[in-house]
Amino acid sequence: MTFRRTIFSAFFFAATSQAAEPSWEQLQCIPTWAKPALEREAFSAKYVLSNRINPFILQGDFNGDGRTDLAVLVAERNSGRSGVAILHAAADEPLVVGAGTSLGAGGTDFAWLNAWSVYPKGLVEKGADPNPPPKLHGDALFVQHLEAASAIIYWDASAYRWYQQGD
Repeated sequence: MTFRRTIFSAFFFAATSQAAEPSWEQLQCIPTWAKPALEREAFSAKYVLSNRINPFILQGDFNGDGRTDLAVLVAERNSGRSGVAILHAAADEPLVVGAGTSLGAGGTDFAWLNAWSVYPKGLVEKGADPNPPPKLHGDALFVQHLEAASAIIYWDASAYRWYQQGD
């Protein structure tokens, strides 16, 4: 194992009691372009990847710039709170929702999340949210607590927002 891979594994993918450590095979699913941002100490000192849901990564054009972005499940190292880190293709650092950072009804801990998928750019049907459906600039994340609730996490050209789909 190379020194770089050893450091990456030791500092970034150390398991916590709240997040299972991704296997070597699972780590191969992370695009090469995303690894430097995920290796940065500012990120890896605070978060650890979590493979508690399969798949633990999703790819889509989340900010609508025509390039593939990455969403990965994470846990906050100190608290174990679950969330999602979203890395835009041109960004140096992921944006984190949950895992200590509040987003809509999802709160600061996405431990309730047990299924997710990419919601393709296009029309969003009226959901349980009292606000009108958003206009998507790119793909969104469809997050669910199966048989209970669902929402769309989408980029509004400046930040990630929450739109409640179902209760």
